[in-house]
Amino acid sequence: MLTLSAEEKQFISRLEDRLDRVEQRYQEEITDFLEPRLQLVAEEYLRSCKFQRYLFCGGYESAERKRLVLFPEYTEPDCEMAGIRLFRFEGKLDYVSVNHRDFLGAIMSLGLRREKFGDLLVCDTGFDLFVQDEIADYLLQNELRVKHVPMKAVETALDDFQPPEQNVKELHIMVASMRLDTLLAHGLNISRTKAMELIQSGRVKVNHSEITDNDYLCRQEDLISCRGKGRLRIGETSGETKKGKLKVCILKYI
Repeated sequence: MLTLSAEEKQFISRLEDRLDRVEQRYQEEITDFLEPRLQLVAEEYLRSCKFQRYLFCGGYESAERKRLVLFPEYTEPDCEMAGIRLFRFEGKLDYVSVNHRDFLGAIMSLGLRREKFGDLLVCDTGFDLFVQDEIADYLLQNELRVKHVPMKAVETALDDFQPPEQNVKELHIMVASMRLDTLLAHGLNISRTKAMELIQSGRVKVNHSEITDNDYLCRQEDLISCRGKGRLRIGETSGETKKGKLKVCILKYI
């Protein structure tokens, strides 16, 4: 069972209302884009209700932010229900240093709440943005500038989208245990003391849930994220050495 925050409890209350409308009015219900933690919260709640008629859709298979689609009986499920559109924003950025935060800030400056658009993926000439159909016209009607550079939006078919390859560095380490602080220290190349500070300050999540216990034991395939520092995934563990240490592969996203 997940321990829910007050905000997550409010989300569950709104989700309950959506389920009632699906059952009583036989209509689809679609949420805003949900970050991964809320997806976990929603899925656990739906399982507890034994409700199985739902989809998570983000515009492409490995999307991080997704909309939740709830549908009535006798409806053929399809991610087209999610109402997601894709736009590529391009501009003359050759002599401007920009990053993901700059692009995100530019979109937010238009007055859009974060949950109204999904993944933002940086490309060579700008960025790709997945948005709700409901805000697409508003987005196109407002001029977008990134560090004073005007950006032109061109819509792209979802079927034509090719997600960029993620750069991953493999780190092969030996540890006494799978403690979170130990793995975080190795993965980020910081001291264990610094890793403990990051964990205790609430900046570290495992599988999208905040963890504040330094001795939390991680498992293979766990995703560790540290706000402002990056993400790690626990890869293959290959048994103990003669001295009882574990051989672990950490995948660091760069």
